[in-house]
Amino acid sequence: MLNTRQVTGLLYSMGHTFDNLNSTYLATEKFLSTSDPHAIGSRADLDLLEDLRDAAAYMLHHDYSHGLDIDFIRGINAHLKRTAALEPGELRNQANIMVRTMAGDYIPPIPDAVQIKKILDAANESSGSQTDTARLFVSLARMQPFGDGNKRTALLAANGLLLMHGEDKAMIVPTADPERHEFNRLLGNWYMQDDPTVIDWLADFNARVDGLDDYGHPVFIA
Repeated sequence: MLNTRQVTGLLYSMGHTFDNLNSTYLATEKFLSTSDPHAIGSRADLDLLEDLRDAAAYMLHHDYSHGLDIDFIRGINAHLKRTAALEPGELRNQANIMVRTMAGDYIPPIPDAVQIKKILDAANESSGSQTDTARLFVSLARMQPFGDGNKRTALLAANGLLLMHGEDKAMIVPTADPERHEFNRLLGNWYMQDDPTVIDWLADFNARVDGLDDYGHPVFIA
């Protein structure tokens, strides 16, 4: 099980990098520890953090004895009620979203439940390494199964894979440049050009980082 600081690092990293969270790391930690809304300075940040808290709680307390399945990722997305689309937890049935990346605008096809199952089955059959976890994250993120909140859902699902294998370290995304810029560049290349470099890059980044400091910056292992 992840401790409060690890969960804070995970949620702060995805909020800051994916959704422009303006709250400081310490304010985020205080809110997650106390649920005090006054710790957060804006309604938008509060809505985002309440969603991330609820989705993370679902992920942390999930029964992994039967592995990961579509209902698991739907359950994560369903908890993003305040900041995601009108139908959180429901798979898209239209090609109606566009994702802006550094490599261009990506228009994902309508998600295929069979393909999602293949991605999750491959994760279930893996050893649950950092590379396996990164692969699950980027595969689900590129598929964009839901109307919104897809990277958040994908990263929480990937951390579920780590929990399923008894790991006590979260996979986070970079919060500061130059690593954040490089991550976004490589993720765009994965979306647009099917370049898998981001998988090993993200696994290596997490192998070199021991969470975030009080300023929300990665703590690199000496």
